[in-house]
Amino acid sequence: MVKRKIVIFGSLLILLIMFFYLTDNFVISSKANSGNSSVEVLIYNGTGAMESSVDGIEECLNESNNNNMSSHKFEYATTSVINSTTLSGYDVLIMPGGEAIDYFDNDEIDNASIKQFVSEGNGYIGICAGAYAGSNYVNGDFPGWDLAPDVNTTNESYEGVLTIAATSSGTKLLNGTLTDIYMDTGPALSTDNKQIVMATYADNNTGYVNYPAIIGDTYGNGRVILSGPHPEMDPQNPQLLTNMLLWASKIT
Repeated sequence: MVKRKIVIFGSLLILLIMFFYLTDNFVISSKANSGNSSVEVLIYNGTGAMESSVDGIEECLNESNNNNMSSHKFEYATTSVINSTTLSGYDVLIMPGGEAIDYFDNDEIDNASIKQFVSEGNGYIGICAGAYAGSNYVNGDFPGWDLAPDVNTTNESYEGVLTIAATSSGTKLLNGTLTDIYMDTGPALSTDNKQIVMATYADNNTGYVNYPAIIGDTYGNGRVILSGPHPEMDPQNPQLLTNMLLWASKIT
């Protein structure tokens, strides 16, 4: 009789453990699929970063959160140091506009850690100077960090608003065909891989009409977006930056 009770008790215990296991996994799965999880974003604001670009990125993320532009919320922080420690726990790194040469020459930026971060499945968004840095070569003169191995960048001198056109690969990113956006001596991009081009320069203000303006590439298991123009500057486009983050973090 005692032995039978032990067997019954043991069976009930096993069933109870299985119930909690399945319930817990269902909750985890539901959270992952509910769209309520947050995207952890790290923004570089150290040497070389343009303050107005960093501020604009923060403003866009706040507006995205406040106006529910995505079912995912963005939690963000800034850092003047980039290494494996500061990158830990984040989903996407944003390198804002600024001085690209300072990004290359800065001992506080460990580009090997950035490459490992992205290759392990995380995201990188490079805007203007960040796009120069993430490319393969700048003007063919000196190497970038090679996060987009098939992409080279060419310097241009235009400052002001221009128009970019979405490609078939970038229609969801730009929510349309043509978009006005700010440019501040950012790069014209070039690549032989047309599949990764998300937007092109639609006018000749830069002298590089039809050149890629925004490119989305992969590096290892992660995703990379390089953008010549500034979605965070006036005319500010928080929805575009939201869509870039969702793509880079593999949500879309």
